[in-house]
Amino acid sequence: MNVLIVVPWDQEFGGVASVVGNVARQLELRGHRVWFFHPGESNSLRETRTKWNFPGYELNLRNPFISEHPVKSVLGFAFYFWSTVIQLRRVLARHDINIVNVHYPIDGCVYFSILRRIMPFKLVVSVHGADLLPQGVPQDTYPVPIKILMNSADWLVAPSQSTRETVLTKFPRLQAKSSAIHNAVDMAEFDLRGRDHPEQGQYVLCVALHQHRKAIDVLIKAFKQFNQACPEADLYLVGDGPSRSELENLVRQLGLESRVKFLGLQGRAAVRTLLREASLVVLPSRVEPFGIAILEALASRKPVVATAVGGIPEIINSGGNGILVEPERPDALAEAMRLVWNDPALSDRLAQAGYDTVVKRFQWEIAGSRYESTFLNLVR
Repeated sequence: MNVLIVVPWDQEFGGVASVVGNVARQLELRGHRVWFFHPGESNSLRETRTKWNFPGYELNLRNPFISEHPVKSVLGFAFYFWSTVIQLRRVLARHDINIVNVHYPIDGCVYFSILRRIMPFKLVVSVHGADLLPQGVPQDTYPVPIKILMNSADWLVAPSQSTRETVLTKFPRLQAKSSAIHNAVDMAEFDLRGRDHPEQGQYVLCVALHQHRKAIDVLIKAFKQFNQACPEADLYLVGDGPSRSELENLVRQLGLESRVKFLGLQGRAAVRTLLREASLVVLPSRVEPFGIAILEALASRKPVVATAVGGIPEIINSGGNGILVEPERPDALAEAMRLVWNDPALSDRLAQAGYDTVVKRFQWEIAGSRYESTFLNLVR
């Protein structure tokens, strides 16, 4: 089977990059051939090598309509339309592509809907949450290219049942042509055997973008209450984003400058170390399509406190392999954090159960197998 994965960016790190990179690796391990396609700046097709070391292509996929430049965008789309279609068709034919898998759909991907009508490949659209549900709920209306792309798809993949059901409220024709394939982790990346085991640090860790839907403001308020009962604890925040200055101001207002550390963006190795040394990992999201940061914490054998939103309850069974609280409740979040922090036996039990959950349900071998089965069923 020959697969073309279409994704807006060529990235090594990040949620979407992790999914597409690991899916591609799993397909390749199973004997399939994989190429990548990224929208680029050039009007002529360019061959590339992706950051995940796969062969790829770049080409400008012009948006049919940009509201800020309506005339220019329409004229540009019309002028380059046939050239773009011909170049894409050449790539699909050259590699005898059976499956085009579009991740994080954008307007420019509508070209693959057009080609789907004249070529024999199957079109699979994988949504990730922030693409179609930027605030956790469907938009009132979607751009015409997105509607065309979604309604021409042979299959829809979502990272959780929660996200799948929400997307289907706007695209109900995909009800019988959709599935949830949970994201996963590479357990080898978090395997502690043969490594130094640093002493556990006295800190709570949160790894998340600094934006409204991640609710780090709620966590900071909860930490103020928590720190009064557990004054030895620090809060480490990994990430960056548009809310950072507001969050720093909140920390100053609450007098937590000496206890809350903004670590900014960190590489994979640094995040792994922080996870290994943390006492507790918290994800306080208002909206969460899945929650891969939770999986990484569980794979690191750390207890997790999170909110019962989106896809998180599909990972965490509250009281079994983690603790869930309602969103927007600093008091409830603080109490759950205090409960785990002050009870080493509970912390160890949750950490072990969480690790077992990842091993049984959330390894990339499992997710890769489900992607492969979905693709093969469509091709057959």
